[in-house]
Amino acid sequence: MVGIIVTFVVALVTLIPAADEYSVLQERSGEAVRRLESATNDRNELSLVKTKHAEIQESLKTHQERMIDEDAAHRVRASLVQFARGSNCHLRRVDLGPVRVRQWHENDHPVETVTAAQRGKKTNFRLEVRELRLTLTGKIDEIESFLEKFEALDAHLNLQDMKLKSLDAEGDQIQLELALQLFGIRRATKEESMKS
Repeated sequence: MVGIIVTFVVALVTLIPAADEYSVLQERSGEAVRRLESATNDRNELSLVKTKHAEIQESLKTHQERMIDEDAAHRVRASLVQFARGSNCHLRRVDLGPVRVRQWHENDHPVETVTAAQRGKKTNFRLEVRELRLTLTGKIDEIESFLEKFEALDAHLNLQDMKLKSLDAEGDQIQLELALQLFGIRRATKEESMKS
């Protein structure tokens, strides 16, 4: 009986710490598995985030290339002059107006009127609008050639007005008048931000 009791006490003394250690190791193993699963999920999410970031950067790059600042406005003007000359049209007028700058809001639109309630909060950006007016004359096929080249122009612009009229009774000579708005957006300077 004593032998059984001693064996039982020795077993308890050695098994209880072993059971506690086993329990701790099992808990650590479970935690390691959870961390591994979390890291795998995080890695998968990171991959998705990187992919989305690359898509957004590409879209942003495309929009930035289409934005029209002062230099780009002069390039657009020069392109239109080249299109007219390449189409054998005669330029009568090419006027690039001064820039108008206004605050940009979260739900703003460069052309359509948006109410103050719909616009949302102010942002740190300013919308730049330049007006470009162009008048040219030529035969109908020359005007069509110019318009085909004009449609290929990849820039943020709005065709405000377009007028076609015949200059002679036979309709051989046509006059085309275009009024365009050229758009750019830029981050506000510190001085502008402090004023608003």
